[in-house]
Amino acid sequence: MIRFITIIAVFSANLLVAQSFGQNKVQYRNFDWSFITSPHFDIYYYGDAIDLAQYTAEKGEEAYEQISKHLRWTLRKRVPIIIYHSHNDFQQTNVVLPYMQEGIGGVTELFKNRVVIPFEGDYDQFRHVIHHELVHALINDMIYGSAQNVASGRVRLRVPLWANEGLAEYLSMNWDTQSDMILRDLAVHEEMPTVQQLQSFLAYKGGQSVWRFIAQKYGREKIGEIFTSMKIVQDAERGFDKAIGMDFESLTKQWHKYLKKEYWPDIDGRDEIEDISIRLTDHKKKKNYYNIAPAISPDGSKIAILEDKSGFANITLIDAIDGKYIKRLVKGNRSIDFEELKWLQPGISWSPDNKRIVIAAKAGSKDALYLIDADKPNKREKLTFDLDGIFSASWSPDGNLLAFVGNKVSSSDIYLYDINNRTLKNLTNDIYSDSEPTWSPDGNTIAYVSSRNKVNKNNVVKNISIADISSFQTDIYSIDISNNSLDRITYSNANENYPVWANTDNVLFYTSDDNGISNLYRHQMDDGTIESLTNLLTGLFQISISNDDEVMVFAGYSDNGWDIFRLSNPLQINQVDVIPTQFSKNIDKDDDALVDFRRNKSRGKNINRTSSKDYSNYIFAPEYGNYNKNNESKEPDSSQFQISDSLITADGNYIPQPYKTRLTMDMVFGYASYNSFFGAQGMTQFAFSDVLGDHQISLGTELVISLDKSDYYFTYGYLKKRVDYYFSLFHQADGTSDYYGNIYRLRFYGYRGLMSYPINRFNRVDAGLSYNKIDYRLFQQDYLSFGGGSYYESARDAADVMMYTASYIFDNTVYGFTGPIDGFRQNTTLSVSPGVGQSKLKYQTIKLDFRKYFMFSRYTSLAGRVTYGKSFGPNPQKFILGGLQNWIFGSGETSGLKDESRFRSQPIDTSNTSMLIDVYLSDFIFPMRGYRFWERTGSNTLLMNFEFRFPFLFAFGIPNKFVFSNFGSYLFLDVGAAWDDMDEFSSIQSLRNKYGDNRLPDNASPIIAGGGIGVKIPLGPILFRVDTAWDINPNGYSRPQYYISIGTDW
Repeated sequence: MIRFITIIAVFSANLLVAQSFGQNKVQYRNFDWSFITSPHFDIYYYGDAIDLAQYTAEKGEEAYEQISKHLRWTLRKRVPIIIYHSHNDFQQTNVVLPYMQEGIGGVTELFKNRVVIPFEGDYDQFRHVIHHELVHALINDMIYGSAQNVASGRVRLRVPLWANEGLAEYLSMNWDTQSDMILRDLAVHEEMPTVQQLQSFLAYKGGQSVWRFIAQKYGREKIGEIFTSMKIVQDAERGFDKAIGMDFESLTKQWHKYLKKEYWPDIDGRDEIEDISIRLTDHKKKKNYYNIAPAISPDGSKIAILEDKSGFANITLIDAIDGKYIKRLVKGNRSIDFEELKWLQPGISWSPDNKRIVIAAKAGSKDALYLIDADKPNKREKLTFDLDGIFSASWSPDGNLLAFVGNKVSSSDIYLYDINNRTLKNLTNDIYSDSEPTWSPDGNTIAYVSSRNKVNKNNVVKNISIADISSFQTDIYSIDISNNSLDRITYSNANENYPVWANTDNVLFYTSDDNGISNLYRHQMDDGTIESLTNLLTGLFQISISNDDEVMVFAGYSDNGWDIFRLSNPLQINQVDVIPTQFSKNIDKDDDALVDFRRNKSRGKNINRTSSKDYSNYIFAPEYGNYNKNNESKEPDSSQFQISDSLITADGNYIPQPYKTRLTMDMVFGYASYNSFFGAQGMTQFAFSDVLGDHQISLGTELVISLDKSDYYFTYGYLKKRVDYYFSLFHQADGTSDYYGNIYRLRFYGYRGLMSYPINRFNRVDAGLSYNKIDYRLFQQDYLSFGGGSYYESARDAADVMMYTASYIFDNTVYGFTGPIDGFRQNTTLSVSPGVGQSKLKYQTIKLDFRKYFMFSRYTSLAGRVTYGKSFGPNPQKFILGGLQNWIFGSGETSGLKDESRFRSQPIDTSNTSMLIDVYLSDFIFPMRGYRFWERTGSNTLLMNFEFRFPFLFAFGIPNKFVFSNFGSYLFLDVGAAWDDMDEFSSIQSLRNKYGDNRLPDNASPIIAGGGIGVKIPLGPILFRVDTAWDINPNGYSRPQYYISIGTDW
């Protein structure tokens, strides 16, 4: 996965202050990092994972040679690869700031072109991810060079997601049966999107298919030619047109023809899943994508499934007869016990008494097994182990044992846990990847899936390196739990998966893609007879069977989604002939497999020697032989790719080196912002970090004539350990003028320190200290001087405050495109100024902010918010209510009066005696639409906001598909109040005196309300908002008022 992080989002004060909300990245452990150096990569690892690092170096160099030849590009800089033992550890990385959710198998960032990958127990998958991410790394190096080139505008090209992710998939795996299934499904149902519509999951598989089509039609050499063309013309579509003579519209038409030729012949003689089974879920009606991992209860009455109907991963109970919803057993992604459920290696199993299920889930620093009561889901038992990952648990027939997959550093094995004795045993304990354990009816044997290939009980190979294994094709094996004796059950060249034993006959069911599609097979254990039971058009997976063998359920893929299906009496099903797919029939006719394109397999310092022809600078297309040499990068410094003899042993193994912190620049960029008081502002920022991202420095400056008239800041963040520390120095120079030509110069400067302690992913405590100093100088024009153009200083003032803060934050929200769409968040903050410093301001402030979101779909939600604040003490803080954040301009009326100023009263004015405190030390309460800034003020405040958010075109009855689909709309209602004294609610004169406004109507109150409709318009990285509001008062509604602002949803 490639992750382009918006420049503004990353560095716009993310280190300056604590964030009000947001979930946490918790460093549960301290990593002791080392690294090894291969010819093109620095591989960073920790603990005793040197073997995993060596494997990464081997596969990385193999991948590099293949990718380099296809792109016709050699790296200009070495690429750091950071590997983690597990996905749990991967989620603690500081290399990239966003949280790495379940399903993200790796990431390549642009600032230092670093690749970050977790090992999740499967070496073939690990190799695939290494290869996939290195495609991104070479594209970054070739097309972008660095994030600096993107930020400065020197590189305007944006490689489409489908082209980027699709090529990474194609070069890392060529083609496989799952990719074939997904594209066959699209072609058969004639739901083939255009190439521009290949987004989300289809960007990977659809893009992979497009590149396969191009390679088969034009040859692989066109891949590099296309990217060279895109780089030259700085436009993706024109680059394709220049290289292969097709724009995206023509490419779509030709690709669709290719899909029809490839897959329509597969239709004949095959069954749709519903032709041979009964559908129990419908992802189209549920408007979800996943309904998977079915586990039928032993009595055959209920099925537990993993589904994503609400945008979260949930464990749901449905009826085994008709699929009707019964109850939700687990709400995933919203609590510390179920931070994440296992999408990639799911597994649900029932206890033999039908009362409980067992699942694996991420829980804090480690995975855990949960034993959950099916009748009372809140009644559960948590089991934790000293393992890096836990997956696919299976309950024994006697109810005393649990078999599951456990990962430890660089191995994935089958473990056995005794529930009564609380003992854990590693059954397989070798380097091979094992998965999907299932019990025999007598409870003596466990069948499982493994890629150990030819290894069986008679020829177990000892002391073998995983790098020496060339095939990761999976078969079914069994192990006797009493003596650990191993037996191999299947011997095909296909991939067998999802074994499950029959209970009334000596039969094992499993799936196999022998004909190119995952079909159901029945294996007679007595005589070894194998029978194919289905001949499907797409495929079935994850099978489960009732105790009486009368009902089998499985997950099936069809019509661009996953559903649960029921099959009756699988022991009585007659054998059917399976027909090879077009892909399966022609697989041997393909050219050299892409993943084996690299010919030289030697280790160590000789790894960069090759006996094959070097195509890195070969011109496949004669017309590009003399293209503009100015577009070429200078040749890389070859010395950086030479390995010193001190870094490698005589037998070719890499010698570990200790990690040392070294800060390097990420980028320099210009940052623009908008201040409602002082208008547009800008700054040049410099960002530095170390390779692991544990130390982050940001410098910003906007030098104007002198330091006291310039903006600048320094921020340092130390993120290595559980507690994050931030420190910043800042200086902000502001200036404005009034109607009379007076010039106001203000300086806001000081320092801030913050400690942030994440309790877990959803809860944290922040504590901070800040010192803020404000200077003010007023310059008036001397009209008596010659020419009247000189100014003199007529007034000056200063204020300062030392403030301590403590906050408790909870946030389990789920984000949509422009902000939170589901979940709950709250922030409780106490601020104390002890009255030290020149101004001796002394106050205590408590502020509560609660927000709740209800999601109806990924595009439609209801949001509610309540904010309360109170400040007390000799010098209480002021809450300023009205307007909205980043309000650029607008017009309308307030209280029946035309108003285009945006301010009830000008805060920056010679008549405002509390100007400095008002502008810099008050707390602005937003949004309060229908009103101006400063509409109400006081040491107390209460604000309630409600928004119904929906797609823009939905309001006009137009289907929300493709055109303007990223525009959003919302209906809103804002009700708020700010007051100093309760008399303001009962005495209109008290209110008029406070605001110095005798025009306030007799029914005016500290309470104000406004409502209206808004539209969100994304333009690049900026979200513009246009709001139309009416203030609601006892006399009715005002005429409409208009607001144009920037910012995401609250």
